[in-house]
Amino acid sequence: MGIKNTYKCNKCNYTVLTSAGKDRGFIAVVDTFICKRCNNIVDVCVGEEGETYKRRDVLFKRMKTKHKLDFFSCPICSSKTDLVKWKTRLRPCPKCDGKMEFDSEGEQILWD
Repeated sequence: MGIKNTYKCNKCNYTVLTSAGKDRGFIAVVDTFICKRCNNIVDVCVGEEGETYKRRDVLFKRMKTKHKLDFFSCPICSSKTDLVKWKTRLRPCPKCDGKMEFDSEGEQILWD
C-alpha cells in the first residue's frame, strides 16, 4: 500500500499531494516527476506489481504488461515527453524558486 502526503512551497504556497518518490500499491508502481508542460509535481506510473520499467522499454514496447496502465505519462496533461524526475532531496517548487516542504497539517492518504 502506498502513501501520499501534502507538500507546500515555502514561497508561493503551491501545494501537492504526492508520494514524494518511488512508491507502490497493489498494482501500480509510481515515481514523482515535474511535468514541464503543465508545471506540476505529479506521481507517474512507472511499473506494475512491484516491477519498475525503463522509459525506453515502455516506448519501444519491449515488455508485456499485465494491466492497461498508462506508463510515463503526466496524469494532468498526458505529456509523455516533458517529465523530469523530481529531486526529492532538494524538493524544488515547479512554480517558483521555492522549496516544497512536508505539510504536517496537510492531507495524508493511503492508496492501493
